[in-house]
Amino acid sequence: MKKKKKSIEGLVIFLITVVIPTAIAVFYYATYASNIYISESRFVVRSPQKQGGSVTDFFSKVGISKSDDDSYIVRDYILSRDAMDILIKELDIKEQYSSPTIDMLARFPGLRYWETSGESFYRYYQKQVGVLVEAGSSIASLTVRSFDPESAMRINKKLLELSEGFVNRLNERARTDIVKMAQKEVDLAQTRLEAKALQLTAMRTAKQTLDGDRQVILAQRLLLEKEFADKQLAAAMAALEQARSEALRQQLYIERVAQPQVPDSSLEPDRVRGILTTFVLGLLFWGIVSLLVSGVREHNV
Repeated sequence: MKKKKKSIEGLVIFLITVVIPTAIAVFYYATYASNIYISESRFVVRSPQKQGGSVTDFFSKVGISKSDDDSYIVRDYILSRDAMDILIKELDIKEQYSSPTIDMLARFPGLRYWETSGESFYRYYQKQVGVLVEAGSSIASLTVRSFDPESAMRINKKLLELSEGFVNRLNERARTDIVKMAQKEVDLAQTRLEAKALQLTAMRTAKQTLDGDRQVILAQRLLLEKEFADKQLAAAMAALEQARSEALRQQLYIERVAQPQVPDSSLEPDRVRGILTTFVLGLLFWGIVSLLVSGVREHNV
């Protein structure tokens, strides 16, 4: 009788820990799980001059710290709230990911992301968009997961466009700041030169009260100061032209290695793997529970 009861208990435990979870997994993956389509593109951030630390200097001049590779800057932008907010506004991605045709485990809000707050959707967004930067080649792979192949491609394409706009804004900010500093030196040199020219003209035209020697000395000093100011202006203007040339030469740009395409088949979920994982975990849990029950039974004997 005890042996029969023990067999029934073992069967019940096996049903609860292995059979039922596996049956649920089979039902979910076979009939309910939504197809997930992944659109991928590849890009690299380059600069016409990539040597000698010039790009590092370029970013340091505008107050931006450069990481090991410029692609990481773009990666952070793609995964930022700013990019997400633009996608919500222009492509209505929040509505797309909240479609009732998507299963409850995958959509927003759902069983995993049940809150409707902006912070919760931001965490959801970071699960649907990924950027992987290869350490050796510095090529970044942008992947977008969606439940519609066309939507996955549109989001990926839009993120590339936003990234290019982001890099252009960095270039414009750097170019403006670098040239502004050089232009300020030109303006100061121009002001000095004009002041010396006015002083020299005033001395020549005004009624002089100084003796001849003092007049000659003052005139020579003003001429030397004007000549020095003239040279300062010429040097400042040359530095301005050099700054403009350097700013253009050090600009960053995104080079697309692979354009986003419309996926022709779903890559997720991996139904077979999901079912097998559930089955294996069930077996492990069944073994643990069986050992615990056996231990309790022997302890009570």
